[in-house]
Amino acid sequence: MGNNTGKCWLLPVFLILSTLVWGQESKEVDSTFNKASKTFLVVPLVSNSPVMETGFGGLGMYFFKIDKEDVESPPSLVSLYGIYSTNNSYIFTPFGRFFWNEDKNRASVGIGTLRINNDFTYNDQGNDLRLVFSEIRNFVTAEYSRKISGDFYLGVLYLGTKTSYKFDQGNDEENDFTRNFFARNGIEDNFVSSLGLNFSFDSRDYPYYPTRGFTFSIRPKLNADWLGSDNNYVDTDYKFSYFKSYGDNLILALNVSGGFATGDVPFDGYQNYGVRNSLRGYEAGKYKGRNMIASQAELRWRFYKKWGAVVFGGTGSIWGNENNGEEEFERNWLPSAGLGLRYMVSKEKKINVRLDYATGVDGNQGIYFGVMEAF
Repeated sequence: MGNNTGKCWLLPVFLILSTLVWGQESKEVDSTFNKASKTFLVVPLVSNSPVMETGFGGLGMYFFKIDKEDVESPPSLVSLYGIYSTNNSYIFTPFGRFFWNEDKNRASVGIGTLRINNDFTYNDQGNDLRLVFSEIRNFVTAEYSRKISGDFYLGVLYLGTKTSYKFDQGNDEENDFTRNFFARNGIEDNFVSSLGLNFSFDSRDYPYYPTRGFTFSIRPKLNADWLGSDNNYVDTDYKFSYFKSYGDNLILALNVSGGFATGDVPFDGYQNYGVRNSLRGYEAGKYKGRNMIASQAELRWRFYKKWGAVVFGGTGSIWGNENNGEEEFERNWLPSAGLGLRYMVSKEKKINVRLDYATGVDGNQGIYFGVMEAF
């Protein structure tokens, strides 16, 4: 499964699925952008990624206003995402994002369960090192932020994640080798429980499809045994994004994201390269480290009615594992580039489905089908 090749059948599937979107929108859906009305969308999904191979599932989204008289707040969203793939991986995640009181208050909550069956190959001093294992994770997250001045917000958050590893996806030799590798490096089942702060700024015109503005967030989190965590450490993640329009149909989007951690950091507490679209084209979770930075730029062009295209590129690095003997997971330079196609399934809420192809170094590449933009 290590290096994934493109699947030419995904383009016609994308074209078909972009027309098979069930939903209920206002009568102005084809001509206006309406943030206030209720909108319900169900999007069938076919995905192909370097880790999960080909997956089938769906995403349901319901947009609504908590207060109909509130013209400042973006629409709130509740969603349900589920997918099962050909390598028996799966993800199931209910999620909610809420805005109210003229966008002075923001909150999000999510729970989820997933199993990702990994098959990674690394270059270990000129030799191939292959690790075959399953990562099973259950999590809950909750966050609340309050506007304190201008476009600045201050918030609190909680994250709890239980991670287990299983070694049953390869043959006996592969399973035993990976199990022993994990044992030698102290990689084991773990529970992470953290309490943190969120310092953020958001001047975007619209969070689901920004055309201008700037946003950043810095989130330091304390993981401690008195919170139930198996390890005591501090980790901080950050994200900066900038958007600028050129005319009505062209948008430049820039993004820098990453994180760093200090203390008794477990393997499950490492930054994961490629997760949350930090850079497309790499197997999510293959490269891990205490510290990560990734930058990317994307040019978004709506060329005909609801159809659009993007071109993107970036690079990043992940490091900081020398104390744990896990240098195989590090990489100093991981560039990425790609192209994508967009179809706006809801003009009323400006929601796109997207099909992206991205490539990196060492044969890493992938095709991604998703909903809304990468960042």
